[in-house]
Amino acid sequence: MIEKPSALARRGFAPNSTAGFLFAVGCIVIAAILRWLLGMWFGATLYFVAFFPAVIIASLFAGFWPGMLALTLSVAIGIYFFIPANLLIGLPSPFLSNLAIYLIAGFFTVWLGQLFRTAVRQLQAEQAQRELVLKEVEHRARNMGALGAAIVQFSLRDNKEAADLINSRMRSLQATNDLIIRAPEMQPDIGSIIRQELMPYDLNRCSFTGAGLRLRSDIARAVSLIVHELTTNAVKYGAFSVAGGRIDVAWRRNGDTIEIDWKEFGAPEPTANHAGFGTQLIDATVKGLNGSAEREFRDEGLSCRITLRI
Repeated sequence: MIEKPSALARRGFAPNSTAGFLFAVGCIVIAAILRWLLGMWFGATLYFVAFFPAVIIASLFAGFWPGMLALTLSVAIGIYFFIPANLLIGLPSPFLSNLAIYLIAGFFTVWLGQLFRTAVRQLQAEQAQRELVLKEVEHRARNMGALGAAIVQFSLRDNKEAADLINSRMRSLQATNDLIIRAPEMQPDIGSIIRQELMPYDLNRCSFTGAGLRLRSDIARAVSLIVHELTTNAVKYGAFSVAGGRIDVAWRRNGDTIEIDWKEFGAPEPTANHAGFGTQLIDATVKGLNGSAEREFRDEGLSCRITLRI
């Protein structure tokens, strides 16, 4: 099976493999052809410089010894094909100096290329290990979530509504954990968190305003829980409880705080009398992050501004 070039560029050849040595030889052959063309077109007199990129590429992709092979072949080919015989008579000092500089520079290039290649391989191995650990953590978290849901259902078997509400909150946090794990640097975008919470209730009834803003994990979980509670309230009593209702969500960064504006339109009635545990949960969450929650119960529905310090 032929390996894709992109995969080869990331991984390189196995150390001291036959493929690696053949790759080094191929690099020098291509460099020799380019050197010959340069000589035809420009009359190039720099005997070894044209081989330098080939030596670098060979050492980066194939390792130290293939790189040294490329360096040795470049000297042999350069002397045999590109240096006039009269310049080799008596081995004049300019030629020897040129050769010595090339060999010394070439050796250090191969050595540094090997160091870089080794460092890249170590980083790739560490990244693969981190991804494996994250997958294991995600798997265990899902198992714990399923176990927790079963415990809640069993413990509150006489109060199905409360059990479903608790499990919905747990699912919301689990979904946010999945976003955190998959996000670059484990910092999901606030827009993806808000859309994820509202997605089951028709995003066509929602509008979103705000630039990309990545959140650290604790802020992301707080936003998820807050939006989940607001959405639950909207489904039960607010804009999502009627066919024509809609919700506008806007967010922005203001210095060292994040502000989220939640506005409902077309709700059947003011929702002040429905404040309950969800409201207390929101207040406790924002208080834990030195934030605030400001609510206004308008005729068209709830308006809420959440401020979180980051």
